[in-house]
Amino acid sequence: MNQSVSSIPAHVPPQLVQHFAFDSQPGIDRDPPAAMDASRDSRDIVFAPQGRRGRATWVFKRYEHIVEAFQMPEVFSSDRYSGFSQLLGEDWPMLPLEVDPPVHRLYRTFLNKVFSPLQMSRLEQGIGSTVDDIVTAVLPAGSCEFQHAVARRVPTTVFLRLMGLPLEHSDRLLEWETALLHGATLQQRVAGARAIKNYLIDTLQERAQAPREDVVTYIATGEVDGRPLTADEKLGMAFVLYGAGLDTVAATLGFTFKYLAEHPQQQRELREDPSRREKAIEEFLRYASMVVSGRTVTRDIEFHGVQLKRGDYVSLPTMFANRDPQKFDAARELRLDRAEPVRHVSFGAGAHTCLGAHLARRELKIVLNAWLDRVPPFRLQPGRHAVTYGGSVFGVDSLPLAW
Repeated sequence: MNQSVSSIPAHVPPQLVQHFAFDSQPGIDRDPPAAMDASRDSRDIVFAPQGRRGRATWVFKRYEHIVEAFQMPEVFSSDRYSGFSQLLGEDWPMLPLEVDPPVHRLYRTFLNKVFSPLQMSRLEQGIGSTVDDIVTAVLPAGSCEFQHAVARRVPTTVFLRLMGLPLEHSDRLLEWETALLHGATLQQRVAGARAIKNYLIDTLQERAQAPREDVVTYIATGEVDGRPLTADEKLGMAFVLYGAGLDTVAATLGFTFKYLAEHPQQQRELREDPSRREKAIEEFLRYASMVVSGRTVTRDIEFHGVQLKRGDYVSLPTMFANRDPQKFDAARELRLDRAEPVRHVSFGAGAHTCLGAHLARRELKIVLNAWLDRVPPFRLQPGRHAVTYGGSVFGVDSLPLAW
C-alpha cells in the first residue's frame, strides 16, 4: 500500500510505520485471524497510514497496552470515534458508546435496565424457540448457507424482540446494516446510515405518542439526570443497540461454526461432552472475536515509549489482544482444554465493557447447543469454502455447510 512520506505526521518515527489495513490484508477473505497474525512483528505499537478505511491510525498490538488504553478514557477518548453521525453531516454520539466518563455513567445506568437479569431471562425462551424453528427448517435439506439461515437471523430476531419491533422488518434492517458497515462506497454507507436513522426516529416518535411495554418506549419516554432525553440522545441510544445487536454476534457465530466445520475432532468432542461447551464459547470468543475499537488521544503523551499527540487516532483491535503470545500460551491455537482462565477482551474492558455481553453469550450458547444436539456432524460443502471479511468488525460473509 503506497503512502507518501509527507502525509505521515512528523512525530511518527519511520521505524514504526506499517502499511496495512484492517479491511484489505492478504488472506482476509479466507482466514482473518491468520491474516492479522501475519502482520504482527516485534513492534508493539505501529502507525498505519491508511489502516482504517483509509484513515491514519496508531495500532496497539499488546494485550496489556490495549487493556490499559481501554481503562484510560481521560487520555484515549471514545467521543464520536465511529463517525456514523458524521457520515450524515451531523454530530450526535451513539450512547453510551461514544461518550466518556463521568457523563458516560448517566446513559450506562439508564440502559442497564434494558439488560437486567429479568429482561435477559424473558428473552432466553424466545431465543430458544427462534433457534429451534430455524434448525427444524434447515435440517431436512442436509445443507444451508449458515450466515444467511442462522448467524444473521438469530441476533436480528433477538434485537427485534428486545426492542419491541415487528419481526417482518428483519430483512430491511440487515440490508441497511450491511450497507452502513460493509458498503463498498461512501455513498452506500451514507445511504445505510440515513435509512437506519429515519427508521429509528419514526419508531421513537410513534412510541412517544403511543407507548408500549418495550425498549423503544423506554427510550422514547426516558429521563436522565432528572430531565427528559433529547431527540439526539434517544437516537444515539437506539442506534447503538441496533448496531451492536446485529453484527458482532453474527460474526462470532460465523467464525465459531466455520472453525467447527473445519475441525471435526473438536466438533466431536463438544458433541460427546456438552459440559465443555460453556468454556468453549469463551475460547471461541478469544480465538476469533475481531472488533476494532477506536479512540482519540486527548493530550500529548508518551505511551510505552511512543510519542502520541493530541488528536491522533488509535485503534484497539481485540484480535491482537486476544491472540497476544505474551499473554496466552499457544495464542494462535484454539484449545478446548485451555487450563488458564480465558480472560479475553472481546467485549472490551473498563467503563465501556459491552452492555450486551451477557445477552451475546446466551445467544452463542443457545445456538451452539441446539446445533450440536440436533444437526449431524457438519462440514463445509464439497468444493466450496467460507468467505470472510475485515473492517471495524471482522466477520463471515458466506458459510456453506453440509451434514
